[in-house]
Amino acid sequence: MKIDVLNAFLSHVVTFVEGLSALLAIVFYLKYKSTPLKYFPILLVYVFITGLLGVYISRNMGPNNVVIYNVFNVIYFLFFYYVFYNVIRKIRYRNWIVIGICLFLLSSIINLFYENFLFESQLLSYAIGAVVLLFCIILYFIEVLTTSRILLVNQEIVFWISIGLLLFYVGYLPIKFTRNVYAFESANTYSTLRMVHLILVILMNTCFIIGFLWTKKK
Repeated sequence: MKIDVLNAFLSHVVTFVEGLSALLAIVFYLKYKSTPLKYFPILLVYVFITGLLGVYISRNMGPNNVVIYNVFNVIYFLFFYYVFYNVIRKIRYRNWIVIGICLFLLSSIINLFYENFLFESQLLSYAIGAVVLLFCIILYFIEVLTTSRILLVNQEIVFWISIGLLLFYVGYLPIKFTRNVYAFESANTYSTLRMVHLILVILMNTCFIIGFLWTKKK
């Protein structure tokens, strides 16, 4: 019972930090409007609306709100692939990102043949998408560490976004695959995994917020 109350509280915190992230992305838009992140406010507003819509559907129209998240994941991954492709300068790394994008798109197509896009979470597509995104983040960190960019890296919004995404997907990727199993075996374990998930979302958005507040105009 206590963990359910905590999850309810964390859900409200998630809504708050996602809304705050979207708001700050708009307020500080001039800091990064000339960078590949120029569409980031649109994405964060989309994240915020998707979260609210997902809650509304699950409470008023039944528990199956999977389709909106399946669509969301495709858009979300492709956006950050675009960002890292343009932020990273080494041609070899860029070529690797293109290969990763092709793998993600291929997995998304394959996934359609054995999991219903409207009613089932696209696990293969999500797994490949998350792994490719983590790979992009690693390439970004490698490039930063091996160039003079490291001297002012904490002034880059992409740096804080990368940390947030890294924390979230490293923590959530295994949860994505175990939640469905434990949902049928142990309600308590499922609730615990959901709590961890919500905390990861809060940490990710906190990193975004720090990036908006801390960094300087590019």
